[in-house]
Amino acid sequence: MIGKSSWIQSLFAWVLPAFVGTAVGGGMIVILSQPDLKTEQALEALNQTPSPEKKVLQNSFPTPQPPPQKTAAAVPVAALEPAVEKPAPKIAPVPSPAPAPKSALPPWQWQPLVDDVNERLRTEIPDLGGLPLLHYAVLNDDAEWISQLISQGANANELSPGGDTALCAAIRHMSGSSVRALLYGGADALQPGFEKQPPIALASLRRGVDILRSLTAAGADPNTRFASPVSKAVLDRVMIKDLKHSLENDRGVTPLIACAARGDVEGAAELLRAGAKTSYCTTRYKRYPINFAATQGYLFLMRIILGRQPESEPQILVTVDLSKQRAWVTQEGQVIDTCLVSTGREGFSTPAGRYVITDKHRAWTSTLYHVSMPFFMRLNCSAIGLHSGYVTGRPASHGCIRLPYDKAKKFFSLVRVGDEVQIIH
Repeated sequence: MIGKSSWIQSLFAWVLPAFVGTAVGGGMIVILSQPDLKTEQALEALNQTPSPEKKVLQNSFPTPQPPPQKTAAAVPVAALEPAVEKPAPKIAPVPSPAPAPKSALPPWQWQPLVDDVNERLRTEIPDLGGLPLLHYAVLNDDAEWISQLISQGANANELSPGGDTALCAAIRHMSGSSVRALLYGGADALQPGFEKQPPIALASLRRGVDILRSLTAAGADPNTRFASPVSKAVLDRVMIKDLKHSLENDRGVTPLIACAARGDVEGAAELLRAGAKTSYCTTRYKRYPINFAATQGYLFLMRIILGRQPESEPQILVTVDLSKQRAWVTQEGQVIDTCLVSTGREGFSTPAGRYVITDKHRAWTSTLYHVSMPFFMRLNCSAIGLHSGYVTGRPASHGCIRLPYDKAKKFFSLVRVGDEVQIIH
């Protein structure tokens, strides 16, 4: 019994799972194969509901009805006439929508380190208090803007409320580009500013060879004199005492004199090229350009005023040794002549230094001591010079350098005006 029941249990263990699985799978297939009632009802409802297009068509075209039975009544004549087609009503065109307005660009604003500084000065203009815009452009040293303003109708000679011209303002600021822009735009090169001085006179008080060149090219006279009296505004800008004294107390100072007193070699050379006269002196004390340059000891400038070219170098040099009481002439570094001399005695000592021979006179009489000084060669427009005289080999003169007659004659023939003399101990 025990063996038979165990066999039956084993059979059920193998057969029963297979049977249950088959039954469950078949039930699922039957259920899935049956139609969903709810789904069928929904589809039937959709089929019964007309579509929107069908509704529109039904409203536009009603279902035709069978024609009514007509009796044999008389038909009016008007009904028999053909119907006149009425014109279709005009449909007003629907206006197209206006385009959306474009958004306005924001106003331009100057950006530091990105835009030019001049652009800010041109756009952000402060209250000028009546100052012409052209003068404001000059103060900003904006030559391009000056040209633009003049091309747009600005008057290059318009005066400021203080009576100043834009040209004189540009000269005071030493702006060569602004001066050129104004002159090209029609500025008057002769019209004075508020100081009542000619423009070229103001330019000679500042280093600016390009400004002097522009003014002379525009018609300014290089020999124009400063107007007297000279205002304090001009005198306050003069640093050289000798020139300032002459402007205050003398008359007829020229631009060349001003450049000579200041040591402006380039300015003096430019004025000389433009026709400035070295023979024009002050009208009261009769001082020449060479006198002002000599007072300051400007050797190179003295040589230019005396006619030497700026790029030239002296070939002749005279040397006087005070301790040895001897003089010699060198040409291109080689001694070509020498002799004993007598220099200034005690109380009238000959000053050591570097000099230029500013004038020569074969026969000259001293204006101080009224004695003859043959072959006189003056040093730096002063009272001393080299000349023929009694020579002892010791200091004996009133400050001049005495040479033996034959050597004075030889030295006189060797040196030219503009050559240099050095006096050493």
